[in-house]
Amino acid sequence: MTNDDYAIEQQALAAAWKKRTPNLWSPARQPAPWINQDGIAIGHYAHCLPPEHANANLLPHAQGSTELFKDLGIPWHCGIDGGPGNNLLSSQVQCVNALMPMVDDPERIKRAFGHVADIAEVLEIEPGRHLTFEYIGPEDYFGEGAGKPRVRGTRCTSVDAAFLYRTSAGSTELALVEWKYTEKYTTTRPPKPGYDRTRLKRYGADYHDPAGPFRSELIDIEWMLDEPFYQLMRQQLLAWRLENDHAEGADVVRVLHVLPPRNLAYQQSLVRPEHRALGNNVDEVWAQLLRRPDRFRHVDPSVFLDEAITGWDYVDRYSPTGTGDLPWGVSVWRDDDRIVAAAYVYGDGFEWCHRRPFAEAPTDRAALAALPDREYFVLADDEKTMIVGPLEYARAFLRAVVTTGLHEPNGLTSYSWPAQVSEVVSTWPPIDLDYRANF
Repeated sequence: MTNDDYAIEQQALAAAWKKRTPNLWSPARQPAPWINQDGIAIGHYAHCLPPEHANANLLPHAQGSTELFKDLGIPWHCGIDGGPGNNLLSSQVQCVNALMPMVDDPERIKRAFGHVADIAEVLEIEPGRHLTFEYIGPEDYFGEGAGKPRVRGTRCTSVDAAFLYRTSAGSTELALVEWKYTEKYTTTRPPKPGYDRTRLKRYGADYHDPAGPFRSELIDIEWMLDEPFYQLMRQQLLAWRLENDHAEGADVVRVLHVLPPRNLAYQQSLVRPEHRALGNNVDEVWAQLLRRPDRFRHVDPSVFLDEAITGWDYVDRYSPTGTGDLPWGVSVWRDDDRIVAAAYVYGDGFEWCHRRPFAEAPTDRAALAALPDREYFVLADDEKTMIVGPLEYARAFLRAVVTTGLHEPNGLTSYSWPAQVSEVVSTWPPIDLDYRANF
């Protein structure tokens, strides 16, 4: 596996999800440019949503986050019209999709993070919330606001999420959650002497404090201004200051760093010889620098691929294999843009229809779920009315979809499961797919 393989793999998985998810209408499935932080359209990507459909980047259970972010004054990274960005690989969006259900469900927090933290009871971190986003703490320890109110999530040290909990020993701890997905850092920071002087003034004293979190004698703070170490340093300094002040009533403050182990490009983000002198990857360097390693803990994001922690939609979107289940409704398979097979899945079984190059029907639901390149077929309102009727209607609809563009007799095969009845269909009137393309 090369350093970039993980990101490439995730792009392909995101593009496949766009096709198969029942949560998107057809226009939202099209490739689109990425809209960057300046609102500029760049490229044309299968793993980006059309900008007008960017809000669909949030899974159904996370839609309430737009109102929450608005209430807390949090801007979205590369946000569009006050909502999320349109890149399906956004780490902020993945974080919100995973953690939003935990805002009012503390049991999910215990299930997700209980293996890295001693969580006996989750406490409210804000009124009515057991988890919050873009946490910056109650005090401007580093003068980042320059005397003005800070904005959560931009131009000051923040973490993607935070929660408060009581341990089995009765102490109170604050968890600062930082979330990474496909990030990598391959270049040194551009020389900006004025900015660097400001950064050294803000963080230098804490970085070199003998009681602080770092073994600062190992590397000068000047070389800590490159990412990812600049962010790691600031967040650990924030945790140290919060713990010293018993912020939120916490006796201990830990950084929980969510990072896919297979993101080798992040681990190889050692852009200077001074970094590489301390270790072979980011984790090794960071372990060398920490005085209190227990104040920083790794979280493998695979833990969130559990419906009891996140939900079916999250697992289906971010798992390498999906959920292994099929949503109710119609799915299709294509060959050179022609629909060559279709299935209608319902509670107790499925109806199937195919033509060449498919040679046979799937024998059961497991075989159907295992078929690659499934695409969810969005139904218009009148089609929904028809498809939920008797199964004969569903069979007729599937045959009409698969017949489109077919000119040979005896070209269709239908199959019903669990009845296990197969039928060769000689002719069938097709659906005008061009007409319904805008649904």
